[in-house]
Amino acid sequence: MSRQISSSNKMSSSSDLISARRESVLQAYNSARAENHLRFLEGDDKATAEYIFPNQIEDANNIVDKFYKHKRRVISIQKKTKVGADGLMIEIAKLLTTHIDDKFVVNPANVRIITGMSNAGWEKDMIDKAPNCFKDKIFHHGKLSRSDLTNLRNGLIIIDEIDTGDKEYQVLHTTLKEAGVLDVEHIKTHNNRFVFISATMIKELYDLYRWGELHELYKMTIPASYIGHKDFLDKKIVKEFYALNSKENAEKWVQEDILNHYGTDYRVHLVRVSAKIVDVVQNACIRKSVAFRNHTSVDRLSEEEIKEFFKEPLTQHIVLGIKGFFRRANLIPNRWKLRIGATHELYTKKVDNNVQIQGLTGRMTGYWRYVIDEGHKTGPHRTSIKAIDEYETTYADPFGTNSYQTAGFKKKKGKVVADPTMLSAKHIENLEAVDLPVMKDEEVDINLYRIYADEDVVRAVSKMLGYYYVSTKDNADGFKETSLNNKTSVVSLRDAVKKVPTAYGTNNGKKTYRTYYPCYVDTTDTTSLRFVVIIRPGTDESKVAECDAKFTSLTL
Repeated sequence: MSRQISSSNKMSSSSDLISARRESVLQAYNSARAENHLRFLEGDDKATAEYIFPNQIEDANNIVDKFYKHKRRVISIQKKTKVGADGLMIEIAKLLTTHIDDKFVVNPANVRIITGMSNAGWEKDMIDKAPNCFKDKIFHHGKLSRSDLTNLRNGLIIIDEIDTGDKEYQVLHTTLKEAGVLDVEHIKTHNNRFVFISATMIKELYDLYRWGELHELYKMTIPASYIGHKDFLDKKIVKEFYALNSKENAEKWVQEDILNHYGTDYRVHLVRVSAKIVDVVQNACIRKSVAFRNHTSVDRLSEEEIKEFFKEPLTQHIVLGIKGFFRRANLIPNRWKLRIGATHELYTKKVDNNVQIQGLTGRMTGYWRYVIDEGHKTGPHRTSIKAIDEYETTYADPFGTNSYQTAGFKKKKGKVVADPTMLSAKHIENLEAVDLPVMKDEEVDINLYRIYADEDVVRAVSKMLGYYYVSTKDNADGFKETSLNNKTSVVSLRDAVKKVPTAYGTNNGKKTYRTYYPCYVDTTDTTSLRFVVIIRPGTDESKVAECDAKFTSLTL
């Protein structure tokens, strides 16, 4: 009897302890939310209108469900630049440490939010934003030795900007390896979970694919208020970068992108410099009567000095020559963006896509679409257009027959040559690695299909070709689903085109053809809707030519 009572008391005590931890996390979370609100009202540029935004809350709940219901051990979160990973990380940590299931809930003491970046600013910003219960659980590259991952049980390890510092045998790798957490058996027996986050993680996704059912990819929701690289490109805000290593080119940039473009609308302009070009750019500014300030590790402006540029109205254009700043994870507040004019990334003949995407143009993305749509002038933001095109294609279809290049990773038409990372199968103990998907260069004859973005055009083309047209209704999430000779689902543009040669069935022994496939460039973005119209065998070629003359088909 005494044993039963003792056992019952233990269970009650354990349950009470877990409940107390939940309450402590919620109090810390609510306090942080209130503090952020106060700072926002006081005009703090780094405070946000909402502590955690609705899209971040929705995504966090979906991710926790993948851990809880789908039994995943690793979730990769692919996002766009400046979508807001900080709020997402906090929300995931909050949800897991307050979960209603006592057997699943994570002890807040066992949460770690870390990065391989040597970025003290990232650490400071995360600590400033995080609830008190997580503030001492946040570590950047230089503090990883203090992260205390050894013997971590029932834990959550979030690694932000996973594609930075994740090369084999770097500090992040050795920290995780020495703690024993890069071991499938260890992960399961110690009941630990990982979250990896980045806007540029293609290399890592290829490694993680081999983790099989342990891993799942999740793409962050993109709200309507967000404006990104592709939008900048469509609006001709992004333009091709070029070398600023000559007097002529440097003066051209200052004259065309600054003086001609903005006139007396005085702005702060950003140019990434190297030791070889900084004097060239500075001298060009002097000759054009434009103020130039260095902001490099050698000649560094203080935070207060930078803030001054964005307080009072300017009386002249100012060019900031930067080196090593305003890269990934660095925030440019929206109020500052309003005063920033032209930007120019450092030109390189061999383009690293990750570097360009995470650079100055990436810092200018974020939640200010409505301001730009209403006519606010920004840019030109000069970077590699090819890098943006390849990024957008690869983001939508990571394992497709596309091309991409970054340090340690080269993909050409789906064929990959890559250096190992700390996530490679050879570095994960007790992993039963699965094979990578086999990618074939299957080119579908372009005469067999047409691609349109406007449903009214599809309706008109179908009528001209004599095809029966039926509109596809949206599902609950606002997507149009279709069947590619299998179950109905939201499908990618690439997959739809691949299915064109077999877009038929039989009815009473007679072939029947599909009219079109609704599909998406990005299957997470309703605005990327496309329609693949199937040109059936025997269709009058003159009618097809007539359609082509009237309606321009898009390219894959």
